[in-house]
Amino acid sequence: MLPVLLILGAVFALLFLTRLGGAQRALIRPRWPAVVLAGAALALALRGAIWPAIACAALAGLAWTWWPQIESRLRNRAAPATANDAEDGAARSVLGVSPTATADEIRAAYRAKMARAHPDRGGTHAEAARLAAARDRLLKKLK
Repeated sequence: MLPVLLILGAVFALLFLTRLGGAQRALIRPRWPAVVLAGAALALALRGAIWPAIACAALAGLAWTWWPQIESRLRNRAAPATANDAEDGAARSVLGVSPTATADEIRAAYRAKMARAHPDRGGTHAEAARLAAARDRLLKKLK
């Protein structure tokens, strides 16, 4: 019975991942440990191991929330210093984000600043372009 459930689960996962759009895949890809832990929790629950399944599900929730931040910090720590650090620092100061900011934090800071700097709201084109350039530079560095 268990091999049949595993095969059905694999087919479901394959169909689920192929039906997802690019935005959803981009959300799930950096959170792969959470998906693996959720699968382990499901497998444990199917085998009747309720408490280990609950523990794996809790770890999956934590991994979904924290893994992108941890991975970003590890990537930033492992990256060697380059000549572009000054330009990155300038982009971070334009948006007001820390060196360990995630892509979501960068986008949120951009939206908040752009709400005041947009030309339709009394800002200038130059300021809007500067914010967009800073956002693009930082997001490109995260990829």
